[in-house]
Amino acid sequence: MKKIRTVLIGLGTVNRGVLGILANQKQKIQNTYGVELSIVGVADSSGVATKTSGFDYQELIQLKSRKGHIKDLPEYQPAISVENISDHIDAEVLIESSSGNLKTGQPGLQVVRNALRKGWSVVLANKAPLVFGFDELHQLAKIHGGRLVYSATVCGGLPVINILQRDLKLATLISLKGIFNATTNYILNELENGGSFEEAIKEAQRIGAAEADPSHDINGHDTANKLFIIMKSFTDFNGAITNIRVEGIQKLTSNQLIEAKERDHKIKLLAIAEKINNQWALSVKPVLIERNSFLGMCDGWEMGLELKTDLYESISLKNYEADPLGTSAAVVRDVLEIVSLE
Repeated sequence: MKKIRTVLIGLGTVNRGVLGILANQKQKIQNTYGVELSIVGVADSSGVATKTSGFDYQELIQLKSRKGHIKDLPEYQPAISVENISDHIDAEVLIESSSGNLKTGQPGLQVVRNALRKGWSVVLANKAPLVFGFDELHQLAKIHGGRLVYSATVCGGLPVINILQRDLKLATLISLKGIFNATTNYILNELENGGSFEEAIKEAQRIGAAEADPSHDINGHDTANKLFIIMKSFTDFNGAITNIRVEGIQKLTSNQLIEAKERDHKIKLLAIAEKINNQWALSVKPVLIERNSFLGMCDGWEMGLELKTDLYESISLKNYEADPLGTSAAVVRDVLEIVSLE
């Protein structure tokens, strides 16, 4: 059995879910893939800890359940910054699931750069490094021999990136429409049923689906980031995140949703990509759609995608994801894909 020396950046809900899956599925991972993930480094906002023999999965889970921090561990390394963690640890895989900074991309962007320069493979749940350095990071992976995988950055457990890159080979995208943010979809569903913005947000935060500051979801930027990653992964789009026109749901009222329902329609926050005069037109905005359409029937905590290609015609996908476990599972999926290809 081979031990895969792994570093975790972030100990929020996603990486705690990763640790839970690794603990519960440890024997199956060993039997099926012949490996064990040894967590030799871990970082949160308080600092970095390292352990050559590997941390116990449950120890790290329990640390956070007690509202503890990495600095509370005996292995805490005050002289090591998260950005330079790869200079101080011998590892093969870095899992970056820290909170995304959409103003600078840091510190995640620099963490990933440094890891790729060391020849490590990187698994991302944090979208910010891709938004700020998509082409650069792919080039670093190519030059230094690591792999960069990130299916967890788009629609959690729904394998959108994998399907586009693996299963739709040689296809050219014609158009797509998608509901990429389950939190906003849940909020819209509550508004349609006469609920309030405030109560819907509180519930999303309670179950861990929304951050303490949910503006990133509500203003449409999370959806735009996912659309950007899809377009860079599967099309000839070579623009920037600023090329996406973004309008969120913050101005919508319950009355508007109820009126749409009475006309057998719904309002959904859609990511839209279509080619006009050989140029990609990308947008995120609330759209009035038919209630019985595929995306119209994506309710509550569901996310969905409709796409048209030249070879595979029309494809529709959706999933239900009311908590971050699907995203955690996608991270583990990406790690195991790396292991399988070595």
